[in-house]
Amino acid sequence: MNFGITLLIGPLIGLIFAPITGFVSDHFDNKRVMMITQTGCVVMLLMYSAAFVNLTQTRFLLILLIVATIGLNIRIFSVTYRAAASRMVDAPYLQKLNSLEQSSTALAQIVGPIVAGVIFAYVPFQIFIYFEIVSELLVILIVSTMSFHLIEVPEEKDGAIRQETVWSSMQHGLAYVRQRKVILYLILIFSLFNFFTSLFNMGFPYLIIHVLRLENLQYSLTESIFSVGLVLGGLIVAKQTFGENALKAASRAIFFVGVPAIVLIIPLLVSLNSWATTTIFGLVYLINSIAIVYINVLVPTYMQETIPANYQGRVFTILTTGATSLQPLGMLVYSVMFQFLSPLVTIIFSVLCFLVLGLAAMRLLIPEQSPAVGKKVKQVMH
Repeated sequence: MNFGITLLIGPLIGLIFAPITGFVSDHFDNKRVMMITQTGCVVMLLMYSAAFVNLTQTRFLLILLIVATIGLNIRIFSVTYRAAASRMVDAPYLQKLNSLEQSSTALAQIVGPIVAGVIFAYVPFQIFIYFEIVSELLVILIVSTMSFHLIEVPEEKDGAIRQETVWSSMQHGLAYVRQRKVILYLILIFSLFNFFTSLFNMGFPYLIIHVLRLENLQYSLTESIFSVGLVLGGLIVAKQTFGENALKAASRAIFFVGVPAIVLIIPLLVSLNSWATTTIFGLVYLINSIAIVYINVLVPTYMQETIPANYQGRVFTILTTGATSLQPLGMLVYSVMFQFLSPLVTIIFSVLCFLVLGLAAMRLLIPEQSPAVGKKVKQVMH
């Protein structure tokens, strides 16, 4: 239960402080904000390390405070970096940047747990904390060497924007999203997309371990294939150019994320060798992860290229808040579905939902790719 609370506290804090996150990102120097948030993480970790030995009953409360504070800092850091990317990298290279970030993040997810496991097994816990502190300091050093004003980008000309309060700033951000219908549809569609991906995050492990009774090694292999697919997907997307077809490609990727799951009904209906079942899950995971990269790269790239720089922080905050808020709900709903419904029914229902979501994305998002609308967007930006 304690572990579950620590996992929940991060998204909850992000939701509560969403208005502040967007405000800080859009109204203050991005480089300074990123360095301050990382410094805040270092300070909290140092405090935790100093107090760790002397704490007993209150240790868990301190852990919650640390997790909440670091989670808020990371949320502000992440949104600020997304909003600053268009000032650091020229527009034609934003997609490549986002693609390579996906690959590097996936690679870190593969290597990170291995390194953490080795360190945790051989060194005291306090040394483990110091290792994290050194990592945070390295990030500060890297950020300090970066230029955040290499590229001149369009901004909304609004003389009152610097006098905004936190709440009025967020209201202006919501008003901008409502005005840009395609951005609003993007946020709604991909928040629902995150909800339905609970089929993979929660449903697949349940199927593999509890329903099909595969070995731990086989489960680990399928998880590894998913991470490898993320790395490959990032490298593949980095080599491609989509331009005005970015949203069309992202919409089609929704089909490739969800539809391949239909083949998972085969091992549920037919008795197969355990390694044949592992192969089926591995192939589904591979296609699924590569398609997810297309979405995770093309959607932020489109937003960075079309949203005025001084609105990006708030819009990315709204997108992140919508997506992360529906994830816990998705986990809860799919837990209930797998508990009380047949896995066969749950899979078919989810595939149909991905089909409907993909069709909705194709219908609602692609019209903005027309030249006339693109010209209008550029006029709004300038």
